[in-house]
Amino acid sequence: MTAIPRQPQVQVIGHGEVQDHEGLAIIKLQHPSHKTFHKTHVSDEDEIKGYTRFYRWHQDAALYDLTPPKVTALYGIDVPQGPRQICRYDDGTGDELSVPLGTTAFVSGKTMFDILPPELKSLAVRSKVKYAPHCFVWMAPARAHSTGLRMETEGLELPRDELPPWEESNVQILPVVSELRSPFIGV
Repeated sequence: MTAIPRQPQVQVIGHGEVQDHEGLAIIKLQHPSHKTFHKTHVSDEDEIKGYTRFYRWHQDAALYDLTPPKVTALYGIDVPQGPRQICRYDDGTGDELSVPLGTTAFVSGKTMFDILPPELKSLAVRSKVKYAPHCFVWMAPARAHSTGLRMETEGLELPRDELPPWEESNVQILPVVSELRSPFIGV
């Protein structure tokens, strides 16, 4: 992904070449694929048939130095047209979802909270997460589980001394439950 120079928390995503956009001369975008991020993959045969997976669960936030946004917006300048894909949940249920190319699936944090049993709701409202500095850089070498909802535990994350410069005072510690933020899964 490529950040807009005057607004670094805004990312340009997509596939193909973009010229003269928001201060960026030429950028070559590659649509993310679960094959670049998951430990296991949909077979080549199934990919040819149009199968894919959710890419990864994430929040639209740098999670270092900048306050997470209260709102996420997608602005489609050129929305691709083409064959639909079949997104496998790959969670053991056999569930699948027919999606257009470039789909982002949003989920409701409120619904997820509402279906928790009372003891987990209590835990969630009292819990906070301390993010690694430059957490998306830190986790880049690691691989995701087939659902895209969690990371595999293989010790592949970057050592902190290999991260871009950081200060402890800029590391984000955020509540698990926030009434204004709702994470989503990106395909």
